[in-house]
Amino acid sequence: MVDRHTIIPDPALDDRLGIVGTAGSGKTYGAATAVERILARKGRVIIPDPLGVWWGLRLSPDGKEPSPFPVVIFGGEHADLPLTERAGALLGETVAGMAESAILDLSGIGTKAGERRFMLAFLTALYRKTNRDPVHLVFDEADMWAPQRLLDKEGEAAKLLGMMETIVRRGRIKGFIPWLITQRPAVISKDIFSQMDGLAIFKLVSPQDRGAIGDWVSGQANKTQWKTIDSMLATRGQGEAVFWLPGRDILGEGKFPMRQTFDSSRTPKRGEARPETVLAPLDLSAIRSKLADVEKEAKANDPAALRKEIERLKREKVPSGPTAEDIEKAAADIRIASFRAGWDQGATAAAALYTDAAKALLAVPLPLSPVTGPAIPFTKPFKASGKWTKPPKTTIPIGGAAQIITYTPADDLPAPLQTIINALRWWQEMGIPAPSMPQAAFMAGYSHKSGTWGTYVSRLRSLGLIAARGLQLTPEGLARSAGPTEGYGGGGGAGLRQAVLAKLDGPLAKIMRPILDAYPEGLTVADAAAAAGYSPASGTWGTYLSRLRSLDLIGRGGVLKAQEWLFP
Repeated sequence: MVDRHTIIPDPALDDRLGIVGTAGSGKTYGAATAVERILARKGRVIIPDPLGVWWGLRLSPDGKEPSPFPVVIFGGEHADLPLTERAGALLGETVAGMAESAILDLSGIGTKAGERRFMLAFLTALYRKTNRDPVHLVFDEADMWAPQRLLDKEGEAAKLLGMMETIVRRGRIKGFIPWLITQRPAVISKDIFSQMDGLAIFKLVSPQDRGAIGDWVSGQANKTQWKTIDSMLATRGQGEAVFWLPGRDILGEGKFPMRQTFDSSRTPKRGEARPETVLAPLDLSAIRSKLADVEKEAKANDPAALRKEIERLKREKVPSGPTAEDIEKAAADIRIASFRAGWDQGATAAAALYTDAAKALLAVPLPLSPVTGPAIPFTKPFKASGKWTKPPKTTIPIGGAAQIITYTPADDLPAPLQTIINALRWWQEMGIPAPSMPQAAFMAGYSHKSGTWGTYVSRLRSLGLIAARGLQLTPEGLARSAGPTEGYGGGGGAGLRQAVLAKLDGPLAKIMRPILDAYPEGLTVADAAAAAGYSPASGTWGTYLSRLRSLDLIGRGGVLKAQEWLFP
């Protein structure tokens, strides 16, 4: 056994290293011991962690005490600060200006597409804003960020691959020292992996994976010697590795030392309980302040964000409301219209629908809260769209309290119309008050291209429950809608996709899941069929794809890609 400092001397820690081996061979453990050496000499390390296994750097080996390394953790179960798939640029710029090391725990994002979206924005901002001080970038599961095979040559995965190549090839001038950790050297980009200055090769069983590194190694080592080492890789013990650092004339076998921090990547044995671990809190005041400054500056300089904020303010702008004089005139008009219609003064609901002054009054987006003061109750039936129906139990106050109107849902709205306004209410709860036709129709269970859907939307407009344009609920529509139910999922894009899958029958959901996971890239028909367990040549498969397209869940063409509206 060779001493660790002979195998990887301290200067070699600043080389671009590839660390490869099958699951459980010890590659993450070994990489962690090397990271500990960097941290011990006050070096800085940034670790994108898709598996959520690096947080143990903050604890002593028994998991009971803090380690000497105050590495900041973004995201995951042990987060010091939160991380979301949309926060990549914000955190990239923030981490670039930090003096501390950081772990980016991506395990809570939930989809591969979301992880790639985060990483592209994060690395782009980090590369742009770095201060050029040396920093190690340790990419665990590096083949996720730099795959050899791309399905979508123009999508975000291709852009992320380009960003990875920039960091690995030209990152030295920015201070980046990349390490790539992977189980499958056969599926990582050869253009990127070939840039490694040295390798630590743990147990590799697959001939394809051994072949992927064989040419790289045998081109610089004695081929006979490499052939001998290669024959030992399939039976190598846990933690044992071959080290090849050609620039430092090091080729040998050895084992990494014991970790000086908690092994959070170890899988417990059957029946074994994990030790109770609690991370001591860090002083994050400076980082929180940096985050706030970066977020404020980004919003101030982002034209898209500015446009979005302006539109939001336009939607939320509440007029000052009618004056007492306006209310008195509206009330008089209501009484006159009621008299002409042959109804008594209590039957003012119909007059409200047919009087311009009352319509203008009811169009004001007023807060929904109890009314105090005199009011005229609506009790009699009215005629709408040629059909007699009951109005909502509504009160219009007379006098100074005129800025408040109370609505309660009617119990006789036709079921299809009720279903549609409930779907619109769900979209509003999701933060999208004016969904597109495909979005609204899918949640309501209709095709947005059908005549039935168009008829129902037209009726809702005539009843004043949705706006004249678009699919935004009016105050009346909002009051008569039901709030989200258990079947609609939670908020945000993940909640939307969960709701979509819940509304699909089993076979369609089975096909849709891998397509959603691949977004923003698409899947070939063959790959999608294989992932769902179908034959792409079968008539059943074609029928299922046709149904998904009719629901506007996937686009048309040879690549099966989820529609953009599923990722708001």
